[in-house]
Amino acid sequence: MSPAARSPYVFLRLPHLVAAGSWHMAADRALLEWVSRDPSRLVFRTYSWARPTLSLGRSEPYPDGWDEKALLREGIDVVRRPTGGNAVLHVEEVTFALAASIPGPWNLTPRGFANAAAESLSRALSACGVAGSRVEEGRRAAPGPGAALCFARSAPGEVLAEGYKVAGIASRFGREGAVCHASVPLTARSRSIARLRQAARGESEALERNARSLGELLGLEAGLEAAGGEGAAERLAAAIAGSLAEEIGKQFGARRVDAGFGAVGIDPPPPSAETGLAFDAACGSAAGAREVAGD
Repeated sequence: MSPAARSPYVFLRLPHLVAAGSWHMAADRALLEWVSRDPSRLVFRTYSWARPTLSLGRSEPYPDGWDEKALLREGIDVVRRPTGGNAVLHVEEVTFALAASIPGPWNLTPRGFANAAAESLSRALSACGVAGSRVEEGRRAAPGPGAALCFARSAPGEVLAEGYKVAGIASRFGREGAVCHASVPLTARSRSIARLRQAARGESEALERNARSLGELLGLEAGLEAAGGEGAAERLAAAIAGSLAEEIGKQFGARRVDAGFGAVGIDPPPPSAETGLAFDAACGSAAGAREVAGD
């Protein structure tokens, strides 16, 4: 039996849900508030987006710099994250959120929490066949909001594989809690974000130099993008989510407990054409919060 399995501490794993971006961002804010109300809470979830969505950092300017007609023409939603960082196009990816009481029984500083989340992801990717590594502090400085697209550069605390950025990570810290969420592209489609800008300014080239999807690194890109490739993408996403849940348990020394959204005080979105369950989960802002750009 692993040490995590014997731990007196637990982390809740919520069901994987497909929903609109606005609901997901509200849910992640609610997770920060939930963990901030108790000294030993830890919760993890993965999710997918009901339609392609552009998410902006909390302080990022909009619509300046963006081609609103192109966004409308391509049916892309626009939401603002509760965290910092720069713009991400969420399409054909797996996204996760992790929230924890700080310092909690794991005795972590806010930055220590963010590093533990990134390390969990790095090890989960390695377990799935992509050797990940966390960008060390001081290696590269992050530009200010709006200065670059998320995947056009790498910042300390993020995750690389084979020299490429494979996940965009950002955190928000409150007085007694923290939340981190991350975008892990499965195909190259997320890099099409550059064409939604009014002036590309070399961003497309920077994306190609700096970022790759998991599908590309695993040699699965053609299969994931082919007709009928949705099943392959869901299997890859499920493998990543399962490995990530296991690594979070190890990093925080906590036992996993599967729970519904009601356990954290969140009402699931009503069933509609834009919500639904994908792969099996088994396979406002908190007071005093501040955002940290890691993406």
